[in-house]
Amino acid sequence: MKKLAGFVFPSLLLTASVVQAALPEGPGHYVFENPATDALVPVDYFKPADYSSNTPVVVVLHGVKRNAQVYRDAWQRYANGKSLMILVPTFTRQTYPGANGYNLGNVFHATSPDELAGKTRGMLVNQQSQWSFSLPDAVFKDFLHRETTRQSGYTLYGHGAGAQFAHRFALFMTDTQACRIIAANPGWYTYPDTTVAWPYGIGGIDLIDETHIRHFLRTPLILMLGDADVRRSGGVMRNTDGAKAQGENRNVRAQRFYDDALRLAKERGIALQWQFIHVPGAGHHDEQMAPAAMMHITGCMREPEK
Repeated sequence: MKKLAGFVFPSLLLTASVVQAALPEGPGHYVFENPATDALVPVDYFKPADYSSNTPVVVVLHGVKRNAQVYRDAWQRYANGKSLMILVPTFTRQTYPGANGYNLGNVFHATSPDELAGKTRGMLVNQQSQWSFSLPDAVFKDFLHRETTRQSGYTLYGHGAGAQFAHRFALFMTDTQACRIIAANPGWYTYPDTTVAWPYGIGGIDLIDETHIRHFLRTPLILMLGDADVRRSGGVMRNTDGAKAQGENRNVRAQRFYDDALRLAKERGIALQWQFIHVPGAGHHDEQMAPAAMMHITGCMREPEK
């Protein structure tokens, strides 16, 4: 994400003569092979009836159940009226197993049960092309071969485990085609804190340096929390000691994480580019968060040449 509203990848802005047959309108499904992993990537999508080359593209990250179609259907209810192109890839358990493989980015090679569950980290670092953090860009690049678009990037939206993915994506990925990131109802966080061990901090991780932290604070990140998402235990709420140290529920944890980002930005003389938004009455349900998120989605267009 070296540049945002005006960034451009000329080789990826394909002309109609290069693009394959357009996707059918409405809800659909396709599969492509990710050249970086040789793995098949299922994608559930929704194409609005008024799709044009100016239509914004949203890559939606599913939750811990990896139920991409459910997320596609939730966004479909609103995307037609807003004219949004929705792409929901499935992060399969075969390619991205456990919390380590999905919402922690598959950065570390996991072998033990605790490593796979994201409670501790493996000692070996996977190649970046193998990270789950690399998949959203791959989905967008593949989309450029399926549709004519003037969009030079996409909005990345994640809910629940997908929101955990989204904020860590912003920390690790300093060069991406995501022009904004929306994290809705994350359950717990990775702080850019070298005094706290992974996965709750970045202690002992050489992959994250000061450049990453400054980029993180300058990223257009929208942290969204449903006011009614206050469950303390059960369901998919993580309550390890590290998670509980962040707060008793998602709202408290989000406020502390945002306040810490404000502190880090102030210490560095940086204007924090994040927004912290409460969604009145919403609980831990993507269909309650999606309409609020859509209000903050605009295109990722290249600036006109002068």
